[in-house]
Amino acid sequence: MYIRPLTIEDCDASVALESQGFPPEERAGKEKIEFRLKECPELTSGLFIREVKGTQILGEKLIGHILGTKLPIPKNGTKETTFITNESMAFTHDDASPVIAVHSVVIDPQHQKKNLATLLLTDYIQKMSNQEIGDQIVIIAHKELVPFYERIGFKLVGENKSVTSKDGKVWCDMVRELVKEEYET
Repeated sequence: MYIRPLTIEDCDASVALESQGFPPEERAGKEKIEFRLKECPELTSGLFIREVKGTQILGEKLIGHILGTKLPIPKNGTKETTFITNESMAFTHDDASPVIAVHSVVIDPQHQKKNLATLLLTDYIQKMSNQEIGDQIVIIAHKELVPFYERIGFKLVGENKSVTSKDGKVWCDMVRELVKEEYET
């Protein structure tokens, strides 16, 4: 098992993973995934398992991914945090922004309940922090997933009023500050 950034060659596998992990109204389609892989591949992460027969590597299988973009920041000069909206979930990316928006965290259903989402998110947060790609990560989560994200260091900000759910589920805004870890040598 290993983690690496996704490439455009991973698009079809990511589309398939999205369809396994999310209902149709919540998943990113092929066009959005292609956009994210082309515009900001550094904000993606894939969890793979190698398919091995004896000593021969036959290939790899994507079993989890994170897809992100950078949210446009307000032009009014305020330092308030920007959160995910219906508009920002479309084809939006502002490379100069310090706010990383995670739009998708998914693990293949066959591999769930093994702490792999925690592993993938922890690795993602560490990489984003140490590469100084942004100052914070924002995410929206269904209310029942808030405790999971809190265990990884996200803070609940409140209910997201701009993202609507067809089934009436409540979306919650969450934020995680990014701090570069210093290591002594």
